Amino acid sequence: MKICFIASSGGHLAEINQLREISEAYDSFLVTERNDFSEAHICSKVYHVSKQNRKEAMFLPKFLALWGKSFKIFMKEKPDCIITTGALICYPMCRIAKLFGKKVVYIESFARFNTGSMTGKWMYGVADLFIVQSEYLLDIYPKAINCGCIF
Repeated sequence: MKICFIASSGGHLAEINQLREISEAYDSFLVTERNDFSEAHICSKVYHVSKQNRKEAMFLPKFLALWGKSFKIFMKEKPDCIITTGALICYPMCRIAKLFGKKVVYIESFARFNTGSMTGKWMYGVADLFIVQSEYLLDIYPKAINCGCIF
């Protein structure tokens, strides 16, 4: 089984880094944003995509380019499963994976203790397994599984 881990920079990447044991047990790779302040401790093979900011004037062209790059990575690597902590950079790859019948696991950010994230709301209908880290989020995502904190 081949696993694609996806996380934007910062806290999302710090959370996905906690899954290093899973990455070491399987053929895996990481997709993350290029950022000098984030360090990946998971997967030796890393693909970088441009940082996404939905409030930025050039968001739409960058988001469309992200779809193209995600498709290229997906076709090259052919993962069986996507595991992601978000944020926005995960959405295109997860949608592409679902088109090819692959499994998607979404882990809502630990920073979201009482309210769901925008990405979480988008991913709730996409993910085969939706994990929250706070029992309070089960009211927002009733089909989710509360696994507690991954830190």
